[in-house]
Amino acid sequence: MKYVEIAQDSPRNRGVLIPMNTLGQYIDNVGTPLYRSTYIYDEEAVEFVNKNNSLASYYGPREIDKIIIDIDKKDNSDAYTLDKARSIIVDLEDLGVSRHSVMPYFSGTGYHILLTNELFEFSKGQDLPYLVKGTIKDIFPLADHSVLIRTAIYRVAHTKNQKTGLYKIPLTMKEFMHCSPDEIKSLAGEPRFDFGYSELMGDGELTQYIVNAPSTTTTFNKVREPNTIVPCVQEMITMGPQEGCRNNTAMRIISLYRRSGLPSAAAKAGLLDWYNGQVEEKKVVESVERVYNKGYQYGCNDEIMSNHCKTRCIHFKRKDLTIDVESTDDLQKKFSDRLATDFSGRTINVGKMLGVPVDSEIYPGELVTVIGRTGSNKSTFVQNLALGVDFANDSINPEWQIPTLFLSLELADWYMHRRGLQIVSGLSKDEVTDNHKEVYNKHKDDLGHIKFQTVAPTIQQIQTKIKELQPALVIVDYIDLVDTGRNGRSEHEKIKYISHNLSNIAVNMDLIIIQVSQVGREHSQNNDLTLYSAKGSGAIENASRKVISVDGQANNPVKTIRMLKNTDGDSNWECDVEWQESFRLRRVYE
Repeated sequence: MKYVEIAQDSPRNRGVLIPMNTLGQYIDNVGTPLYRSTYIYDEEAVEFVNKNNSLASYYGPREIDKIIIDIDKKDNSDAYTLDKARSIIVDLEDLGVSRHSVMPYFSGTGYHILLTNELFEFSKGQDLPYLVKGTIKDIFPLADHSVLIRTAIYRVAHTKNQKTGLYKIPLTMKEFMHCSPDEIKSLAGEPRFDFGYSELMGDGELTQYIVNAPSTTTTFNKVREPNTIVPCVQEMITMGPQEGCRNNTAMRIISLYRRSGLPSAAAKAGLLDWYNGQVEEKKVVESVERVYNKGYQYGCNDEIMSNHCKTRCIHFKRKDLTIDVESTDDLQKKFSDRLATDFSGRTINVGKMLGVPVDSEIYPGELVTVIGRTGSNKSTFVQNLALGVDFANDSINPEWQIPTLFLSLELADWYMHRRGLQIVSGLSKDEVTDNHKEVYNKHKDDLGHIKFQTVAPTIQQIQTKIKELQPALVIVDYIDLVDTGRNGRSEHEKIKYISHNLSNIAVNMDLIIIQVSQVGREHSQNNDLTLYSAKGSGAIENASRKVISVDGQANNPVKTIRMLKNTDGDSNWECDVEWQESFRLRRVYE
């Protein structure tokens, strides 16, 4: 029996082998993406998958039924992409191939042209991927050859392209050669289950063009790999470049080469082999040199690395891949660079905002925890910070406003917006409600630097959103509601997990993170809050560069702000602020 590998919904969901004749059963009526392997497998591969849960390191024999020529749109126009695909048909005719041996498809962005293997008569074997790729690369150098690598998969007909919402559909040769790009897109608005397929025929017309020299990277003997050392990167290397993330993946591979002490020349050779002609040599060289010169590092909490995380990894438990040993010269350079860095628009000077003459400036790379009892206005305090409130002068200072991602996980987005309007305008709830359009038009410039999210994210989702929005400040209100992705954690374990991961994000992504936390039940009635009053206080103390308490009763508008911990500045200071109907906090002077 013959088998193909499939991946449902996402290319990442691979490692499933099914009988080839059942593939059609996995195509649904709503266009859920479905991918199949370029190559066909036998029982030996099935046994391998059953044992290893993956085909990534399988080097056994393969066969092929259809050779796919992929014309990727990339940054090209629709018309140029279609003309490029049509030129393949013309080239095939020049080689003596009948149109009855070819089947064109619109992929949702570009085009797939399928050729029957009867044209080539490729034989089953271990080296088949190298022979197929080398041959097609030689005949059609302008095509995307990544779909022919050993582990390649491609999307099945009648399923949706997630980027465009269009279906991959078969085309008649008349439609392919004469329809406009817009007409083809119109056809791709729905699947073509009723398309009249015809069997592709061939009689060895292209056998003479087969390139017989296999790649030098072919594996002839079983190799015992060091599978406990960064298996995530090993898997990325083995999988080869994947559409949509190949360049980001390459950066991680290069970074590990550098950390392992490989000369840049060896890294360039390795990446050129990995890309296998998909990317221009110049761009590969530039990528390696950039990573080596900048010293980019990616650790266990990196979004791409974590997708390939394995429990057998020596770094799995402590998540310490980014730990590095540096000389005093390295540290001196970092120190000098830090002193020369312009932090304008990236810091929060808490002392200056409160009118307190202390050293309490928050810098990029710091995790700050704000703790307080229920009703103490801790959320109000951090929103005031984000809006650039001058507590000492009861005003808004636009120079203190920095790009902010506010994860409001307890309060609704509309409520936070209304409260923001109150703070920047100095108006009460009723005044803002009655004149909300006028108030917004007048003060929207004081709100535009903040983006809100009210859906509880995972740590990985927070990282992704930071990469997308590039904020200077992230506020997590509050940490108990962050999705840890695992059940069975104790409250302490959950807070420890969140705090330490947020601290790592702050350092690695060079931004400020303020997390808001409730106090423990046993401290809710105490007169004064301390460093040990927060839930999971030990984890918070260890992970946070600064800890600030907001103390007070719900029925008393006066609250006390205390600096409980400051690893690089003044601590053990306090001042009082008064809550106003506008939710703006005002410094109280004795």
